[in-house]
Amino acid sequence: MPRMISSVQTFGANVLAPTITGILYYIAAIIALNLSQGQDGIATVWPSSGILLAALLVSPRPIFGWHLLAAGIASLCANLELGNPGPMSAGFTLANLAESSIAALLIKYRANDSLSLSDPAQLIDFCIAAFVSTIVSASIAMWFIPTPSLLFCFSWFSTDLLGILLVTPLIMVTRAAIRKRGVRPSNRSLPEVIGIFAMVAGVCTLTFAQSTYPLLFLPMLAALIAVSRLGLAGAAGAVLIAGSIGSVSTSLGSGPIMLIAAGPQVKSLFFQFYLLSLFSASLPIGALLATRRKLLGQLSESVRLLQLAESTGQLGHWRLDVKSETVTWSKQVFQIHGLDGDRPPLLEEAILAYHPDDRNMVSEMLTHAIQGQHGFEFVARILRPDGSQRHVLSRGEYDEDVLSRSVGLFGIIQDITAQVEHEQALKTASLSAERAAAEAKAMAETDQLTGIANRRRVSMALEQEIRQSELNATPLAMAIFDIDHFKQINDRFGHHTGDDVIKRVAGDAARQLRKADILGRFGGEEFVIVFPVTLLHDATKVAERVRKAVERSGQDPAVTISIGVAERLPGEKADALLRRADAALYRAKSSGRNLLRLAS
Repeated sequence: MPRMISSVQTFGANVLAPTITGILYYIAAIIALNLSQGQDGIATVWPSSGILLAALLVSPRPIFGWHLLAAGIASLCANLELGNPGPMSAGFTLANLAESSIAALLIKYRANDSLSLSDPAQLIDFCIAAFVSTIVSASIAMWFIPTPSLLFCFSWFSTDLLGILLVTPLIMVTRAAIRKRGVRPSNRSLPEVIGIFAMVAGVCTLTFAQSTYPLLFLPMLAALIAVSRLGLAGAAGAVLIAGSIGSVSTSLGSGPIMLIAAGPQVKSLFFQFYLLSLFSASLPIGALLATRRKLLGQLSESVRLLQLAESTGQLGHWRLDVKSETVTWSKQVFQIHGLDGDRPPLLEEAILAYHPDDRNMVSEMLTHAIQGQHGFEFVARILRPDGSQRHVLSRGEYDEDVLSRSVGLFGIIQDITAQVEHEQALKTASLSAERAAAEAKAMAETDQLTGIANRRRVSMALEQEIRQSELNATPLAMAIFDIDHFKQINDRFGHHTGDDVIKRVAGDAARQLRKADILGRFGGEEFVIVFPVTLLHDATKVAERVRKAVERSGQDPAVTISIGVAERLPGEKADALLRRADAALYRAKSSGRNLLRLAS
């Protein structure tokens, strides 16, 4: 059931629009034929063609044929009512249908199913399509009259061409205004629109109601006023009003056309030429004005979006004219400089706005960019009138204005103060973190009492030197020593003195070592020395120098040390090397202390 209801609704919608087209086509045809001033029953203006063409242009393709059928029935009825024979009526109907169909196909092919008369290029395409289709239509119609002639062909052509050019644009413009797509009557109020069209109608009535003065220029002026106020809608409406009133007046034997000393056919052709001239003067101007308004609207929107983007990004644009040395600033550039005015400074004043330390750099960058005709980029500081400082990024390029033939630089300037401050804060935080990490590492690897390497650090150094020894096949030695009778020193003099002794021994030992040697406290009164790339003989001499330095330090309480020295054996690990050095220390103590013994 829902599907059936939908189908009925679709059928109704498809039939309603073509029915309206057929009714309007018939009414326009009857009016035009009754007002006919031409020969062989040909009207001065044939608005029915414009109605059918507009219907074909705005309707979807599935009901294209329905519009043609409705218009065909209306055309056939109108021609038969006029008294034309059946074959002639059918021929004229075929010509009229072919005319609108060809024009619609040509326009839709060029405009991709979306005709916009506000586009000058599409307006030209519309006129060409109307011209071609009416030539075809006139050629077809000429085959269905008893005595074909070029005069008949031209009269048919001009009549139908006027019908399309006068009626179709008005329907298209009105539809666009109702749908609020594309052309609008310049956002004028309804009373103003009615008043302008009433003015056009009054001028046209005044012009065509008399036959004494050649006032045909007055409708032209009225049409131009309508164009200037209402744009494309004013142009289409004014031309149609002038055509309608002029056709009625001419059919009644009134109007400036009657001043022509010629027959009805010539007067009709002259009036058609006049309407074409009115169309040619009004509609293109309306299209250009519509295009201008569209471009101004786009420009206004682009400027608004640009200002919004510049404000959001704290960015402005500027241009330097080299010849006059004047600078043009956008609104945001004034804000970046902390200025409330709207008069950009001269180049020298703009340079002085920079920090004294940055002025030479900025001036040189701009000079090189002008001389080399290339782009530039720099970061500098701006001093505001209130004394505050802003960091800015400026980049741009060499610019040459083709119209004014002026050369200069065009660029943007962005306030990056927040970014610079953030980067500086990150850098400060990074340096603080690095210092803290270094201090933490030093604390973790330094003996707090003596200031030399602790057990962890010296163990790591020993492991590292063993790896280097294995990799490079270089010798490695180490020594272990401790303070003789240290427990007695603590018991006799106290732990404070014991700590002083440990510090004194560490200092005496450190002063005797070479630059590459590593001294560390293993714990208590025990110390370790690592001798990188050192043979046992050389390590023994340095260790003995240490022992003697401690022995003759001359400070109370006097202390001595015992030392065990070992050279690393091939493939030997740290634990094994430490054990052999410790065994040598034990032998030194067993042998009487204040001695140096070598590991076996």
